[in-house]
Amino acid sequence: MNALKDHLFALKRSLFLLRKRAFLIFFIPGLVVASIFILYVVGLSILNDGLRFFAKLPWIGIYLGSTINTVFNWINSLSLFIYQFTIITLLSPFNTLLSQRVETTETGRDFPDGWTKFFKDILRTLGVIIFGGLLYFSCYLLWSIIAWLFGLTILSPFVALVLLSFFTGFNSYDYSLERHNISVINSWKYAFQHPLQMIFTGLIFTILLYIPFIGVVLAPVILTMVGTINFLELQKKKVKKEKSIES
Repeated sequence: MNALKDHLFALKRSLFLLRKRAFLIFFIPGLVVASIFILYVVGLSILNDGLRFFAKLPWIGIYLGSTINTVFNWINSLSLFIYQFTIITLLSPFNTLLSQRVETTETGRDFPDGWTKFFKDILRTLGVIIFGGLLYFSCYLLWSIIAWLFGLTILSPFVALVLLSFFTGFNSYDYSLERHNISVINSWKYAFQHPLQMIFTGLIFTILLYIPFIGVVLAPVILTMVGTINFLELQKKKVKKEKSIES
């Protein structure tokens, strides 16, 4: 499968660049966000434990305890989703710069800098994230209705993972797409033309998040690097294909 081979190459290349101590500075923002997220998880756990005394109240205790557990289970199930989109949002300025530097390293091509372009990139990224989040929820809501009607709810975790991976992966490509002056509409077309690429890239990110402690720091940097390198490889294949058609 070409998408899998491309990702193995991109991941190997990313790790090679990191072993050369290139781009290590970009781990710092992720470390800050990861620390905040860990505090959030710990605080949530403490709050949940603190509210357990409601379950001991006479008459209504069992109902309150059940309600509290349901709410916290729901919040915990959304925590990974919230964290992934928080990372993409808060780290978008750093990921934009990281993606640009990776491409310059790989191709030798320089790109114009400046505050105007920088803020333009950030606004576009935020727009893509918000639209992507709304689209994710819409797709998952549609799936939930279908799953409920046809008794397919057992597949819901898998569908949620695929959808989340697609949209997370796409954001790592959009840094490069914007840099190459590809419009937002055409960027989404690009994503739907390469769904496996988006999903595999997003899966790498999700898998890394499950590595204790260091995963939340590694994931944002590797996501951006893999997405950028994979984009460059797809561009090479596109140019090669166009040349073969012309000849």
